[in-house]
Amino acid sequence: MKNTYLQASLTSLNKINVMLFTGIVLPNNPVFFVIEEDYEPRPLKITRHTSNNNISIFELEMEKEYVYGHRYVVVLEGFPLVNLDVSEAINFPDFDKDFTYDGDDLGAFYSVEKTDFSVWAPLASQVILRIEIDGKWEKYPMARTEKGVYRYSVNGDLLNVRYQYLITNSGVTVATNDIWGKGASLNSEYSAVVDPLFIKNMPVYSPKTIINDNVDAIIYETCVRDFTEDKSTDIINKGKFLGLVEEGRKTKKNHPAGLDYLKLLGITHVQLLPIIDFYGNDDVKASKGYNWGYNPISFFAIEGSYSTKPELPMNRLIEFKEMVETLHKNDIRVVMDVVYNHVYEFMYTCFQKTIPNYFFRHRNNGLPSCASGCGNDIASEKPMVRKAIIDSVKYFIDVFNIDGYRFDLMGLLDIDTINQAYQECKNLKSDILFYGEGWNMGLELPFEKKACAENADKMPGIAFFNDLFRDVIKGGNFKNNINEKGYVGGRLDNQNVVNYAIRGSAIDDPFKHRFLDINQSLNYVECHDNNTLFDKLTFSNGYEDETTLLSRITFANSVLLHSLGMPLIHMGQEIGLSKSGLDNTYNVPNINNMDWHLVDERFEMVLELANLIKIRKLFFSKLAVDNREKINEIFETQYWNNGVLAFYSDKEEYLGNFKKVYVLINPTLDKKVYSLDDYYQLLVDPGRKGEAIIMKNGIIPPLKIQILVHK
Repeated sequence: MKNTYLQASLTSLNKINVMLFTGIVLPNNPVFFVIEEDYEPRPLKITRHTSNNNISIFELEMEKEYVYGHRYVVVLEGFPLVNLDVSEAINFPDFDKDFTYDGDDLGAFYSVEKTDFSVWAPLASQVILRIEIDGKWEKYPMARTEKGVYRYSVNGDLLNVRYQYLITNSGVTVATNDIWGKGASLNSEYSAVVDPLFIKNMPVYSPKTIINDNVDAIIYETCVRDFTEDKSTDIINKGKFLGLVEEGRKTKKNHPAGLDYLKLLGITHVQLLPIIDFYGNDDVKASKGYNWGYNPISFFAIEGSYSTKPELPMNRLIEFKEMVETLHKNDIRVVMDVVYNHVYEFMYTCFQKTIPNYFFRHRNNGLPSCASGCGNDIASEKPMVRKAIIDSVKYFIDVFNIDGYRFDLMGLLDIDTINQAYQECKNLKSDILFYGEGWNMGLELPFEKKACAENADKMPGIAFFNDLFRDVIKGGNFKNNINEKGYVGGRLDNQNVVNYAIRGSAIDDPFKHRFLDINQSLNYVECHDNNTLFDKLTFSNGYEDETTLLSRITFANSVLLHSLGMPLIHMGQEIGLSKSGLDNTYNVPNINNMDWHLVDERFEMVLELANLIKIRKLFFSKLAVDNREKINEIFETQYWNNGVLAFYSDKEEYLGNFKKVYVLINPTLDKKVYSLDDYYQLLVDPGRKGEAIIMKNGIIPPLKIQILVHK
């Protein structure tokens, strides 16, 4: 029959909607039947019928309610059989109550004797485990159990073996990887059996530095590949987990590289761009492509291109754990950049293939939403999506001893998921860091449920990228305002706003506070997104010579590390790294690399950052007040008429061994003379050459910050 098409959808447990597209005339009383599994056809009662042009819509009623896990076919005489689409069942009133599963055994659980497989697929009428054993693919029908979980156990040692599920939803069978799968084959073609228990039992180390509050952390953002790939070092495993932690590596001029460089800086945490499996990099020929990793494939499997032997699924887990623990042994904690808010193309994901539409938000027109602009949005508010996210963050702490999470586009996730994840992770590791991009994005999730910065008061303990700090200190960040100057570029007419930013945006002057306390403010002037600080200054201050621009960068780092809040430093920020003026470089090879040749040229800038970090650890990070009301108790702000922004305190209870403190900021290109009523000591790092300087009157050099203490 030409030019005809029949579509049947389940709209409630006993109702079916049929749309008939045809150019022929239908009989006055068409008869529909439904076939359930192998039962005899049963007639369907027509409760409503409408027609418009060549489209006829029938609302039909079943004698018996729909049974989850059964396959249904709708029959109309003269038309081909059509599978009943049951994907709308995820929105039925009792679906979440009936099918939310709280067990901890989803995925593949390995032992030498057998591997147990479990997959949550409540709409599926059939699930078959497809597994490669001794070079041959075997199939095993899985048994449907409670809450729509299908199970099967295979005897024998299956370590590193590849597998998939053949899942039949609404009569259509597709092959898919395991949503809860912990291992992956080359380029994620299949899931793979791995042994997380072995990884968990590998040696672990505890960093020496104690992290009591978020503000005790000093975070360095980098990428495994970008940090190690440049040819100007003797790092052996370039672009790999192990390359990041090779000790004793040097630049061409014999300066520290890789791990030793991180140790020299003195940072407390290294934040790694995504290491959970993603599209865009070839596992074997990594140089063929490039991607930061914000197009996730999995919530659990580890990216293969960072492994020296990606063809062995266990190897990437082992090397990642070795990297984490080597960093720990060297007093550096690890933060993972995680992408739970969107996928690249939803229809190709294991989430969509396993249970159609459940993992994604949809617009009013039924199409998947794309508020991220990077792919389709994950529906974190749904119970089993929330479970997948929480299981993931707990897994990486429990097995790999991870120390924190940076949530990509966290404002697209819901508050309850983030809060619950934080509390459960806090139970596993008391000094865990949780922070993310708090932009208010998309309309599909109500504002009051969004984990965005505007709702920070609903998420105590969780920090947010402070874009106000970024824009005030650095200036315009986007193409439409990149030429606008910020504080470090020479804008001095908004000192009160600078004061607000430096105090972690947790005071009520001149704006209402953004955060409950300074532990919620993640301060930064540069990250992997947008232009580097050096490139931004070439737009806003392009008339200045390179020496002046680099001085402004060191000044920006000084402001960052002398501000209340948690500081984040982007790789290469300390040496004025450039991306040739490009801003969105997520898939541009080489341009994001750490330039170790530039480290050699500007090594004094590296030492300057290391010194600033020492001073912060010595003094500034100790000001971890636990509520915003106390912030103004610590420092009195003074706007001096010579352009200096001064902070004064005589609150000894906050100042450790000091009775009085002045923090003096000179944002100008001129030296500033000052005179005080009492003698003060210039606070310098004891490790630097020179003795303590006692002064009553003094000079602040251009683009410098001085801390004066009275003992």
